Amino acid sequence: MKKESVPNSGRGSVHSWWMILGLVILLTACNVEESGGPIESDDTVEPAPTGRGDWQDPGLVDRSGEPIEVPTPGSATGRTLDVTDYGADPEPDSQDDAAAIRAALDAAEPGDEVVLPAGTYDLRSTDPADESANIVLQSGVDLRGEGQENTVLLTSLDGEDNSRVIRGSGVHDVIIADFTITSHYEGPLGDDPDDGDAGGGPMYGVYLGPHEGKSSSQVLVENLSIRRFERHGISVKASREVTISGNHISEATAVGPGGQGYGIAIEGSVDQHDPNAANDSRHNVVISNTFDGRHLRHAILLQFPTHNNLVADNTIVGSHLDAIDLHGEGEYLNEIRDNTVIGGQRAGIALGNSGGSKNKHDASGPGNWVYSNNLIGNRQGILVILGTPDTLIEDNKITAGEDSKAGIEIRNAPGTKMLGNHITGGTDGFWSIRLRDDRGTDGRGKGIPTDIRMESNVIRQAANGIRIDAGEKLSMVENVMDGIDGSELKVAEGIEGVIFYK
Repeated sequence: MKKESVPNSGRGSVHSWWMILGLVILLTACNVEESGGPIESDDTVEPAPTGRGDWQDPGLVDRSGEPIEVPTPGSATGRTLDVTDYGADPEPDSQDDAAAIRAALDAAEPGDEVVLPAGTYDLRSTDPADESANIVLQSGVDLRGEGQENTVLLTSLDGEDNSRVIRGSGVHDVIIADFTITSHYEGPLGDDPDDGDAGGGPMYGVYLGPHEGKSSSQVLVENLSIRRFERHGISVKASREVTISGNHISEATAVGPGGQGYGIAIEGSVDQHDPNAANDSRHNVVISNTFDGRHLRHAILLQFPTHNNLVADNTIVGSHLDAIDLHGEGEYLNEIRDNTVIGGQRAGIALGNSGGSKNKHDASGPGNWVYSNNLIGNRQGILVILGTPDTLIEDNKITAGEDSKAGIEIRNAPGTKMLGNHITGGTDGFWSIRLRDDRGTDGRGKGIPTDIRMESNVIRQAANGIRIDAGEKLSMVENVMDGIDGSELKVAEGIEGVIFYK
């Protein structure tokens, strides 16, 4: 099939502001008490080291640093198979339609497209060879509806372990597009990050992973609406060249510890740190998706040593914890750019994560690049903690709200560079840039900001400027402060080695 591609690093397109404003109206304000860091948990017990190898540059590049284009499948070149010809009934509350959809996929050959005409398809059964999944994808065969608002897959899965509406393992050259995935679950939606007992519906909407150690690859997930799931709306594990574009995710049924309520999750393997491996996680693209975060723990999450992915041009309104989260398991050399995050109860973008009492996390990996994001009214615009090294934070626009604590907050984050960021707003307790001691989590990640560079940042019409409570080997170069209501600079006693340049 003909391939198309996703361009590498660059500045994004204009956001749909009418949609952002509509979502903002839906959200309610929420005051959050300040704590030492995010409380989090997921599927590992020990911190994961990074197997960085000879990869050196962030984003969509090869190991030599040359830009690449991520291939995506082109349009189908073979037959179009209509699921109604195989017995599916698009009327709501009909018989089981999952068997007919599976029959159409089984009849398809590489290059074909299975089409779901407008209507509601009741998924009441699972695949005979996989009782966890309603639908199992085939390599080279697309699955397409007639639009998010027109075609609906309605699953009866409800809380079963590892249940998935659509599952692809080791698949390649597949498009999944233009329909809604939801469930019969009618209970309360997730709103308590500490509640580990809530939930319902399928665990995953779309799940892509490896098969016999080989990644899924060259998959396009486009223009889906996914809601009323428990764990991940879209989950991509140990795979590469997966493009997730134009989807809308909302209404998780739980946001508790252990991996509930993630919108899109890109994950490596907990026990795999070799970038030469066939299931190395890299070159995935999360672009131009929208999230209503009122019932999401995280909107976008990267975890384990996944690397050289692009997260760009996404719009997130609200989230219970960090909206875009590099989850403290060695994620490295990822590019996070041109995203808009509004009204998050924690950080707009966070690198490093403490984990919870059961599962332990700490630092993200080195070399992540966070730039040109628009972060509005979050508790922190950007937060880097627990020993996450060598992060470049560049050209972000951060606008504080009434409950914001810091524009950029740096704890134990050696080698962090903050260059050309624009920060404004806030009330009395807000600091545009804050460096502080990292208490760590159960002894992991404890430390102070070290080798930090603050250069050419512009702080205007803000409550306060720069506050340094802890650190060493710090430099401030040509930062601009104008119209500061409180203190432009506050440095705690006993801090030495701060180099100031005007």
